[in-house]
Amino acid sequence: MAAHVGTPAKRRHPVAKAVQWVLAAVVIVLVVLALFLAVSLRHGANGATTLFGRPIYSVDSGSMAPTFNTGDLIIDNTISAAAAAHLRKGQIITFQATPAAGTSTGLVITHRIYAVLTGPAVAEAKTVEYRTKGDANNAPDVGLVQPSQILGIYRGERIPYGGYLLSALHQPITFVVLIMIVVVYVAEELIRTKWVALGEQDAQGKRAQSNR
Repeated sequence: MAAHVGTPAKRRHPVAKAVQWVLAAVVIVLVVLALFLAVSLRHGANGATTLFGRPIYSVDSGSMAPTFNTGDLIIDNTISAAAAAHLRKGQIITFQATPAAGTSTGLVITHRIYAVLTGPAVAEAKTVEYRTKGDANNAPDVGLVQPSQILGIYRGERIPYGGYLLSALHQPITFVVLIMIVVVYVAEELIRTKWVALGEQDAQGKRAQSNR
C-alpha cells in the first residue's frame, strides 16, 4: 500500500492576493500622507492652518456651493494688508468675522465679495469695506468686512472631500489604526509564507518516503 502523501498548504487565489496588495498599498499611502501632513502643516496664532505657507481651510457648510462644497479642502493665497484694501467685486475671500456677543473670536468664513463700499478718506486714503455673500445664499451677509479681517484669497484650488480626510488623519487613533494594519498585514504575510513553505517541505518529504 502506498504511503499517504500530505496535501501542501493551499496558496492564496491570485485575485485575493491582488486585492490584499491593493489594500496594503492604500494603507501605506495613508500612513505616508499622515506623516507628511504632520511635518508640513503649521498652525498660526490666528487659528489658520498653513501648508507650505499657504492657508488651508476645511469647508463646514454649503453656503458656497457649487463653487466648493461641504467637506472640501480649499487652498488660499496669502494677501498683504495693502492688497486687501484693493479687491474687487466677484473675488472670493476668507475672513474672520466680527465676534458675536459673548464670544472672543469670530468665525472664519469664505464668501464672495458682493459689493465694494468706499468711505471718506482717512490720512489721504479712502476707506474700504466689503459686503460679502455665499453663492448659495439668498441674501448678502449682515456684517461688513474690513481689509484687516481678510486672511486670504481663494483662486479656485480645492481638494474635494479633502477636509474630511484631513480631519480623520488628525485623529491620533486613525494613525495608530493605520500603523497596526500595516504591522498585522506584514506579520500575517510572513506567517502565511512560512506555513506554505513548511507544507510544501512536508509534502516533498512524504513523497520521497512513498517512492522508496
